[in-house]
Amino acid sequence: MAEKSDTKSIRVHILGREYGLRVHEEDERHTRRLAAYVNERMEQFRDAHPEQAELTTAVITALALAEELHMVREKSETETGVLASEIERLADRLAGSLEDVQIPADPPE
Repeated sequence: MAEKSDTKSIRVHILGREYGLRVHEEDERHTRRLAAYVNERMEQFRDAHPEQAELTTAVITALALAEELHMVREKSETETGVLASEIERLADRLAGSLEDVQIPADPPE
């Protein structure tokens, strides 16, 4: 049975606010990078649209990030499908090639 890893409290900053999170120790660096990325994207939107409320900034940024994720997933699914088709095509060719090969029942001595 796998041993549970320890969690720890960390603080991240997004749009000038501090948020406390509990993360597994091995995930801390990744979580901090994600928080920094979200903060950067929200600051970009806020700088481009300073008249917008903070909630609007958060929602529009969330939608933009969701769109990016959707596009990446869609591309990955397409590439996976193409790869699977190519593997199937190559497997069929290999199977056809093997049918043409004569393998002796008993190897020569």
